[in-house]
Order: sequence, then structure tokens, then C-alpha cells
Amino acid sequence: MTNPTENLDQTITPTQPLDGDDLPRFGQLVETAKDVLKKELIDYFNIITASDATNKILEIPNIEKFALGSTGATSELETVVNLIMQFADTPQKFPCVAITASNLRQRNMNIGVDLVAAVQYPPYVDSSNTGPFTLQDGWTLTLKTRPLGTVSSEVTSTIVISSSQFSDITSVTTQELADVITKQQALYYKAVALSSGALRLQTGGPLAKETPNYIEITGGTAAFLTELGFTVGQSMDYTDSTNPPRNRYGLTADLTLNVDVVADSLNTRGELADLIYTFFAFYLEKNRFQFIGRSYQETGLDPEEWYHIVLQNQFNWGGETATPRQGGEQLEHIYSIRGSVPVTVLDYIDRTVTEPSFVEEETYTFDSTLPQGDYFSNARDYRRFG
Repeated sequence: MTNPTENLDQTITPTQPLDGDDLPRFGQLVETAKDVLKKELIDYFNIITASDATNKILEIPNIEKFALGSTGATSELETVVNLIMQFADTPQKFPCVAITASNLRQRNMNIGVDLVAAVQYPPYVDSSNTGPFTLQDGWTLTLKTRPLGTVSSEVTSTIVISSSQFSDITSVTTQELADVITKQQALYYKAVALSSGALRLQTGGPLAKETPNYIEITGGTAAFLTELGFTVGQSMDYTDSTNPPRNRYGLTADLTLNVDVVADSLNTRGELADLIYTFFAFYLEKNRFQFIGRSYQETGLDPEEWYHIVLQNQFNWGGETATPRQGGEQLEHIYSIRGSVPVTVLDYIDRTVTEPSFVEEETYTFDSTLPQGDYFSNARDYRRFG
């Protein structure tokens, strides 16, 4: 008997922007969190409506986000319901899912300035063409990198194309090609599909550091190089002036995201509430219950997206309400229920170091005679540079 297997590969997929004209920006913690949740919920309902939820809901609920304040005896949930009923056009199409945020509280990750780390993006080379690509069995591309950051550690890697790797080798998307290279072949580098559709080969991998490092296209099948848009000799070193070291600063807060389900049917409200709970409690496991910006897998974005939203796995449904509907319509009430989930939002910004300095690691050596014991206060006295 063959034992069943399951693909447990969990690669966190960055959230695509909700609005290409209103991209996430550093410091907009609340707005970014609401945008990300709205985009993820839209994608979730697009998937399940076509599969296991077709017998539960007849249409994808309208998902909106709101900013509001409430005072006096009116609760926040009642404010959301009234806002939807009185001022919104599109959300008047019930059922509706309204996203709000509350209870933001600053969280300091360290004492003083939130300097997280000194960073440098990995050296890379980009294709000038975009997918899908028409490939052929047996095509190759060779590149060299320096996994340990030294010239002496330089290795040559070969990308080999096989028709068995793709469902249709004559129409291979950039993401499909990047996945095959990174997951099946690469040890000393990575392949990344850029949002533009281009393919990026960058340093780093299971057996290599990202930086300091070096990458260069050295050869391969001419037709393959032409199809992708790479040229022999195309290279980048970690000392390249276009990729200087940076200082990364962070901004962190705890806040509560609210999800209000509003419908003109008790059954619809209950069914949507179940589906949304399943989203938070089960489906988000594929993303390890967190959302990240695109900059974690793609450089060169403007503005960069270094946000990181971590759900605290404490989703709960609160009170239910039934609000009289205005105008004496046939359906007399609007039914709503509020769900809340606490999250931690981290956002980072990288600031270029104005006068960077680079140290070649291969010139870093130890004295042949090491002292006995540990000498924390003057350990550097036993190091020298050649």
C-alpha cells in the first residue's frame, strides 16, 4: 500500500495592491491593514464561490472598508449599519462586508530609535522580456555566483529546461518558470517573478548567502537567452553603486480589525459569518496567518511595501443587531454581526547609507595562535586584516 502524501510547502505569498493608484506607504498602518484584509477577502470569496460555497451564497458579497467615529449611545456597529444604509450606493447591494479598525496601540520593539538592521538587497540580473515564454526541451542557461561572498567560492550553475516540468512548454508564465528554477534546480541563487512579468535571477539560496555576493550570466542556449532577454556578461556585484547598503527602521502597532457582516436575511448573515470565520481560522493557514508586502520578494518597487501583518488567531463574533430599514420596504430589517481579530502590524522603511563601506571577506583572517578562554572586552585584538 502506498502511503498518501501531502504538499506541505508553505510559501507566504505577498498581497497584491488593492488599488494600483493608491499603493501602501510607510506609516499608514491602519489604512494598509484594512486594504490588505479587503483584498484578501475578495480573493477568498472569488475562490470559494466557484467551488465549495456555491450552495451557500448566490453572489459574492460586496466588501467595503470604512473610517468612522462613534459617540454617545450609538455603538460602532450601529454606526456602520447606518452609514451603509444612508450614504453608500454600491454597498446598498446586500449582503455586505464592512471592514473597520479600532484600538490602535503603539508597540515598541526596542528601546530608543527603532533601527532594525543594516541591510543590502541581493545582487540580481533581470530579463528584458516578459512572460509567457515559449521554451524548448533541452535549453540551458549558465550563471556564476559566489555563495560565500569570495572569489575563491565562485561556482557555476546551469538551468536546464525539460518539457516534463511544465503543463505547456510553449506557454510558460514567469511564475511557473521561477518556481521550477527555484524549487527544483537552484542551490546557489533564486529565481523571482517580478510584477512586471520579467524574470529575476538573484543571489542567495539554500547553500548561499544573499550578500556579499556576485551574479553573472555566462552562457547557455542562444535561443533561450533571446527568449528571456538575458545577455552573456550581464552581471551585478554587491558593491554596485545602484544597490548600496541601507539602514532599516521599523514602526509597529497593535490594533483590532473589525469585520461587519450586513444582510437583509438572517440566513445569509449566518452563512456569511461561517465562511468568514473559516477564512480566519482555516484558510489563512496557507499564509501562516500573516500578510506581507511585495518588497519581501521583489526589489525596485516605488514606494516599497515592507509591511507585515500578523494575526493573533483570536477571531471572535460579537453582538448581533437588527436595524429597522427605512422607507417601509418589504424587507423590514437589516441584520448585522461584528467579528473582531487583533493583529500586530509592522512596517519598515529603508534609508540609504550615504557613505557605505565594503569589507572583502576573503581578506579577513585569524591569527594562527588563538588565546585560551574567552576575552570579550578585547576579542577584536585577535583579529587582523590582510
